[in-house]
Amino acid sequence: MITVVQHCVREVRPQIRGQLLTVGAEAAEFIGWLYRDLRDLPTATYWYDRAVEWAQEADDSPMQGYVLLRKSQLAYDRQDALKVLTLAEAAQHSSTRLPIGVRAEVLQQQALGLAMMGDPVREVEMKLDEARGLLPGVSEEPGTLGSSFTEHVLLLRSSACFTEAGKPARAAEILESIIAGGSLSYRDVGYFQARHAAGLALIGEPDQAATLGLAAARVARATRSWRTITVLGDVVESMDRWRRRPQVRALRDFLADRPVA
Repeated sequence: MITVVQHCVREVRPQIRGQLLTVGAEAAEFIGWLYRDLRDLPTATYWYDRAVEWAQEADDSPMQGYVLLRKSQLAYDRQDALKVLTLAEAAQHSSTRLPIGVRAEVLQQQALGLAMMGDPVREVEMKLDEARGLLPGVSEEPGTLGSSFTEHVLLLRSSACFTEAGKPARAAEILESIIAGGSLSYRDVGYFQARHAAGLALIGEPDQAATLGLAAARVARATRSWRTITVLGDVVESMDRWRRRPQVRALRDFLADRPVA
């Protein structure tokens, strides 16, 4: 599709060109997300940049704001706190026509940026509350930008905010509740088990963290989830002082001997 768009935009009339560029921006955003999930961050950045460029040229400001939000999320993968916050703010200011779901997700991302920057927890909670207040107005129509941002997703994302805000016990409690609810896909169970393990490690529960991390590692191997493996690598590193404990050693050995192919 991308190749077709790149070829055709040079030949069609201006009215059609804008529509083609909008399609290209949507496709490029999706490709960027796929590369982000594969942990190929440079390639993800390339496609997000193309998506922003094509959305600007098509005068599609809601799409431009949505991709800026995606770039903020990519900055979180790089642990670039300032860019997490400033890109989320740029997304907020990019358009007065942002769909409500995108606006809510942007507020959540701002909360994450504030937490990473060391702002008070109350400031983080206020942003999350603002996001929650918008949720009743989110369109449920499939394909609408932001339609997938639900109360459930906000709760999941808030766990990362509380971890970054120095409240890992609260984050672990949120994740434990969600995982127990049985509403996640098999792949997502592994990812959020890994995030839960990270919270447990931070509050000094290495045995629980390693046991949960090993379960997450098995899911990651079955689903080929690089994102989950990356989180587990950080978990193992954070538990280095407990590396001689049997559970921690088992997790480390599993990750070393059974890489995601």
